[in-house]
This record gives sequence, structure tokens and C-alpha cells, in this order.
Amino acid sequence: MFHHSGSQTSLPAFALWCLLTCQCAIISAYSHMILTVTNLSSSRSSGGRLHHDYTMTTHEEDLRIPEGFWEQPLTARQLQDFTECPHKFLLSQFVQREQVRRFLGGPAALHHALRTAIVQFYQKQRSAEDAQTILIDLFEDTWDGSLCTDSMEEETLHSQGRQILREFVDGWIGAEHQVLHTDLQLTEQIGQGRFASVADLVFADEEDTGAVQIVRLNSSRRPPSQRELGSDLSAGLLWLLATGHFAPRQVRVGYYCLRPGRLTTYELSPVEQEQLRETLSARVTRMRREVDFEPQKGSQCRWCRVRNRCRAWKR
Repeated sequence: MFHHSGSQTSLPAFALWCLLTCQCAIISAYSHMILTVTNLSSSRSSGGRLHHDYTMTTHEEDLRIPEGFWEQPLTARQLQDFTECPHKFLLSQFVQREQVRRFLGGPAALHHALRTAIVQFYQKQRSAEDAQTILIDLFEDTWDGSLCTDSMEEETLHSQGRQILREFVDGWIGAEHQVLHTDLQLTEQIGQGRFASVADLVFADEEDTGAVQIVRLNSSRRPPSQRELGSDLSAGLLWLLATGHFAPRQVRVGYYCLRPGRLTTYELSPVEQEQLRETLSARVTRMRREVDFEPQKGSQCRWCRVRNRCRAWKR
């Protein structure tokens, strides 16, 4: 029981308030990264998003788009960064992959370990009979608790990861058909830009002619709804590139939400497809014309991974 005297809060109650405030902040951050962490699933080499590391060799005020940038395909993450804040987009080109993972912290560590374990399990065409043991072993090989805030978060997320994989085995392994691809990079030229997205898993009814199921893994506590996926740029780009890549085969696209173990599928109507193509083309045009890359302060700054380098916060 906690006691209050007038407007003053007792020390135990104050400590509880601080704890709850921190927890709310963490939950808010986790919700903010519903698709951000999931969309780290975009690079074979890093187990994360498509990422090209450049070195910052000049003063921030003189930074420019790195040489060779436009020779690489664009990701939804880069487009989102530019839309939120051109300066964030520019600075992000000079942030190393490990710095991004450390900024995202425990949720990124959990997602990375889960995704790696599941993708490697299917890559090696392992038997469903020993799936639970194999998946947990793969998870342990990848898990990096040093990214967590403290030992309590590390222990909690590590335990959750193991439980998620046990539930994944019970609810998914053996239920799908042949694994056609894992960690498949999809690219397509749209207007002035070339775009890329990654499918974590691709299942097929038959080798050449059957329907194809595209799966992206999601480890958020609050998995995205079908409506959210339908309006999300990264999910839309995945759908657009996947259906184009496997045409004329029937293609189903979905996010497999590891919590609570459910596949959420979505699709784009012909009108939505055209609107998305127009959006992608327009954003690339703006990016190519941008010169100043001025920072834009807003709510997104709270969770910005390059805020410590941003001149808007150094004044």
C-alpha cells in the first residue's frame, strides 16, 4: 500500500510512478516500431534492412548524398525517412548497421534472433520433427542480450523469444507447402527509381505453377492489422514487387505475426497499386531534387536514431 500526504508523493509511490512512466515510454516506442523493427528484414548480409554503409568524412553542414547512392535500389525505410525529415534521411546514410540495432535495442535484438532462426531453419530444409530444438538452438546462437536496456529486459525478451518459437512450431511448422525461397530480395524499376524489398519466406503449392505465399515475419507485441498493412508503405512495396516478380502466378502476401501466431494477409486493389506507384515516383523525384536536406522537428524526433548528430538539436 502506498500513502500520500497532501500534494507530496511518498518515496515508494514516486518510485512506482517512475517505473510506470518508463514502461509506458518503452511500450510507446515499441508501438512506434511496429513495422520499423519488422522492416529490418531486408538484407541477406545483415539480417536487417537493405543498408549500404558510408563513412562520414566531412562536416555535417557539407554532407551530400554519398557517391554511388543512386546506383543502389531504394527501400521503403529510406523513403519514409525522407518524408519525415530530409535531414534524417541524409544522416542515416552514414549510420552503421550496428549503430541502428543498438539504437532500437531489445526489440531489435529479439526480432533479429527470431527472424534469423526461422529463416535459417527453412534454408537448411530441417525436419519438422525436431523443429523446436533446432529453432531454439539457432535462436541462442544469434541472440545478443547486450542490446537490451538492462538485465531484466534481457531476461524477459530472451524468455519470450524461446516461448514464441515453441508456439511457432505448434502453430505453423508443417502447415505450409514447399519452401520456394528464403530471404528473397525483390527489385523493380518504377519511374526514375529502382526499389527493393525482401520476403523472409516464400512458400509454393508447386515448383513452377502453383500459388505463392509471401511471408514477412513480425515480432511486435501489437501486430499490425490488415488495414494498417494495406496503408503501410513498406508492406505495399513488398506486395507490389512480389506480385510483379512471380506474375502470372497467383500471389498471396502477408505478415506472420509471431505474437500471437497469426498470418495477416492483405492486398492492393488496381487503384491502390497505381496510387502507390505514383507515390513512389513522386518521392524519388523530390529526393533527387533536394539540395538542402533541412531538418524538420516533430514527434518523430523523439525516436530518431540520428538525433544526436542533428544540428537542429545542437543549437
